[in-house]
Amino acid sequence: MKYIIYRKFATALHEREASKISQLLSYAGITGSHESWIGSRLLLALLAGLVGGIIPFSLFRLLGVANLAFGVVSEGDLPIMLGLSFLLAFGSFSAIIVLVYLHVYYLISDRSKRVEEVLPDFLLMVAANLRAGLTPYAAFQASARPEFGPLETEIKVISSKSLGTESFTEALHSLNTRIDSSILRRTVAFFENGLRSGGKLAALLETSAEELRKGDEMKRDMALNTKTYAIFLVFILVMGLPLLLSISTQFLETFARIQTQVTPGSTAGISPISSPKLSVSPETLQTMTHIIIIGTSILASVTIGVITEGKLLYGLKYSIPLMLSSGLMFYLFRALLGNFLGSLI
Repeated sequence: MKYIIYRKFATALHEREASKISQLLSYAGITGSHESWIGSRLLLALLAGLVGGIIPFSLFRLLGVANLAFGVVSEGDLPIMLGLSFLLAFGSFSAIIVLVYLHVYYLISDRSKRVEEVLPDFLLMVAANLRAGLTPYAAFQASARPEFGPLETEIKVISSKSLGTESFTEALHSLNTRIDSSILRRTVAFFENGLRSGGKLAALLETSAEELRKGDEMKRDMALNTKTYAIFLVFILVMGLPLLLSISTQFLETFARIQTQVTPGSTAGISPISSPKLSVSPETLQTMTHIIIIGTSILASVTIGVITEGKLLYGLKYSIPLMLSSGLMFYLFRALLGNFLGSLI
């Protein structure tokens, strides 16, 4: 029954969008009914949006924090409550959709990376089997090893397709629709051309494996060279930014405390520094500090992903640890500075 419900929700998507999502699921190696998978995640997002929409009318009243949203929301102000409900519903729905997409994206990236790492060894094994006198199909099938991970699974699928109505070349071409890797696409194209031309296929595969290994070595060298920049970004975000923000907040709080302790009549004989009125409250600066930490953590994680892997979304998985580390260091520095300044004043 639940699969029927999931498929009903999946039909809400356009056919083109459902086809694109199915292709992503194939790249991620997710088996089973793609319609059920899409429908279950869409239903989860809708439920999250429903929960977010009823929070202003349930949880806020239960906790007595109806005036929490910037101090302008009241229980009697229905339009503002409805607007806040819509924003929370849309935010909850979008958050689930983004998390599901990132999960699939990381599955695709991990699968492609694992295949590209073992691809040179697989090509050398196929070449060795060809030199031993096996046919291309038999050499391809005999090279499947459990240590090849996802590639071994896809080789078995291609072998089973070749025994049916499809030719070995057509089944081999379907490998491009199962693994999202540009390196694998070029390798499959070389292999198909070698099969059609009837050339020295073993030598071609050995040359391709050597080129792939050279490319992997260059990537490792570039990763080592750019790792210093990533470490520098992490240090600035975890240590430098919290320290500067804690100094700013403590200075503003100390300055505001001094102003409250000085009477208006005594400012003329003390110092002109205590007479100006602060235009920014410590609470506002505290809120801005949280926004700065969250925004900077997201930007830094994206930058780290581009530096290390060359992918914009790859570094987003580091954003939560960076936020927590930066926030923890901010409160630690703030406590230390508060104790130090408290002993001086």
